[in-house]
Amino acid sequence: MNELTWNHRYTRANGIDVHYVRHGRGMPLVLLHGWPEFWYVYRKNVPALAERFDVLVPDLRGFGETEKPDLPDPPSDLLGVLVEDLKGLTDALGLGRFGLVSHDVGSYVAQAFARKYPERLLGLFFFHCVYPGIGKRWLDPDSAKEVWYQSFNQQPWAASLVGRDRATCRTYFRHFLDHWAGRASSMRTSTPGWTTS
Repeated sequence: MNELTWNHRYTRANGIDVHYVRHGRGMPLVLLHGWPEFWYVYRKNVPALAERFDVLVPDLRGFGETEKPDLPDPPSDLLGVLVEDLKGLTDALGLGRFGLVSHDVGSYVAQAFARKYPERLLGLFFFHCVYPGIGKRWLDPDSAKEVWYQSFNQQPWAASLVGRDRATCRTYFRHFLDHWAGRASSMRTSTPGWTTS
């Protein structure tokens, strides 16, 4: 399956236009991405999962091709809004019960959805996430050195600093792709417009 054959679709959910990719047949399985990702992070998983499941991979509010409205007022309501986006999307598509897989930011949404709508889930899997009860361990030095980018990206000047030119963008994103890819440079060579040097 290549980009030319992806089933890109859109629907209205919770007051916004939501983009998603959908493939396969069987039990519905929703995959939620993390930050700073969109549906494409699951591109290697979708073909294999679609052999047994009806796989639905949305772009969360503010990501990818899904609508990007302003933050709710107060911004602390965002998690609840994302939960209702997921409910609205699955309602619009007629999914009564479904499996839910998520990581990073998507795992926050998945956990909150499971607490509010447990009857909707056939199964729940999440990884790369903070979970209830982690407490102060989240701030331990070994943890903080892995999540520094979350505070960095909340600074009003972060986008202009990282986006200053191609070299700064390359340095910033290369860190994440090399650090988390499991094998240094494994993703860089297939990224259009990037050199391997």
